[in-house]
Order: sequence, then structure tokens, then C-alpha cells
Amino acid sequence: MPYVILALCAVVCTFFLARLLVAKTCLVEKAIEDTIARKLSAAAPKIELERLREENGVMRNLLIDMVENEGASSSAKSQMSAAESKQAMNARMQRRREIFGEAIYLLRQTEKSRTGVRIAITQPPES
Repeated sequence: MPYVILALCAVVCTFFLARLLVAKTCLVEKAIEDTIARKLSAAAPKIELERLREENGVMRNLLIDMVENEGASSSAKSQMSAAESKQAMNARMQRRREIFGEAIYLLRQTEKSRTGVRIAITQPPES
């Protein structure tokens, strides 16, 4: 009988020890995954991707402005007098120049930031 009790205690201790080791392993794996995620969130490709998403949104807004500018002027064109038509044409041309100016400025800023990111990517991180 004492051997049965001793064997039963050994089985129970082994079970709880195995559960403890599995729990520690899970905690270590989670800590490793968190560290990797933190390192990747500050990585240069991630920063570059966020910058490209922002630039994509700005360019999309500029394209929407261009389409709205062209669409608004052509829809009401038939009901205008000659003076109103000329004034609308001038306003449309002015708005087109503004939009193209914004696009050129954005492209120049993009080129400057890309050269800066290329330099940052090619240089090794300082410790």
C-alpha cells in the first residue's frame, strides 16, 4: 500500500511540475513575441510603409480634388452666361494650378524624405 501512495504522489507531482513548465514556456514565448513586435514596429521598413501610406492618402485627396474641380465646372456649364462661363473657367484654371502646385510640392517633399530614408536604411544603427 505505501508503494501505491508513493507512486500516486509521484504522478501528481509530475503532473503539476509539467503544468508549471508549460506555463513558464508560454510566458517566455509571449515575451519573445512582444520583443520582436516592438523591434519591428520601430524598424525602418515599417516607418517607410507608414510614410508611404500617408503620402498615398495625400495624393488620393489631390486626385479627388482634381476630379471634383473638373466635374463641378462641366455640370453647370450649359446654364451659364458668357461672363459667368469665363469666370468659372478662370476659377477652374486657378484651382487646377493650386492643385498642381500642391502635387509638385508633395513630390519634392517625397523625394527629399526618400533620400533621407535611404541614407537611414543603408547606415548601420548606432549603439
